[in-house]
Amino acid sequence: MAKLSFWKKADIILLLCAATAIAAPAQTFTSLHSFNNTDGGSPTAALIEGNDGNIYGTTTGGGSSGQGTVFKIDQAGALTTLYTFCTTPQSGYCVADGQVPNGLLQATDGNFYGTTEVGGAHNQGTVFKITPAGALTTLYNFCSASACLTDSSRSQA
Repeated sequence: MAKLSFWKKADIILLLCAATAIAAPAQTFTSLHSFNNTDGGSPTAALIEGNDGNIYGTTTGGGSSGQGTVFKIDQAGALTTLYTFCTTPQSGYCVADGQVPNGLLQATDGNFYGTTEVGGAHNQGTVFKITPAGALTTLYNFCSASACLTDSSRSQA
């Protein structure tokens, strides 16, 4: 059996690549939603598929307060804002729920969990739980050691 030359091998590989490219189906891109800042803005975290087949995610800005949202996109492509962060700011930041969420995961209990970058009782961010219906609970308020020692007026969640 004769050995194939380098150029013959290159021709065979090129022919296989061309045949694969011709046989590959065309890819199409479909935009499901374009945020307009009133319904959220700057979605930077990865999307997740919920147990119900809907897509869930967060935006780091926009919403009625400009501090981010949690949203759902259903199978038909319709967006529902489940939660808007920082609807009642106090002391210049969002004490109750935090602000600037950065992603979600869905736990086995069916609820979603995430964190915020800032806000919360010490303006260091929070850990939150949100139900698929949009009820949010702050589970933990992050706090630097020095802020926790000097800020006894606020307590950890």
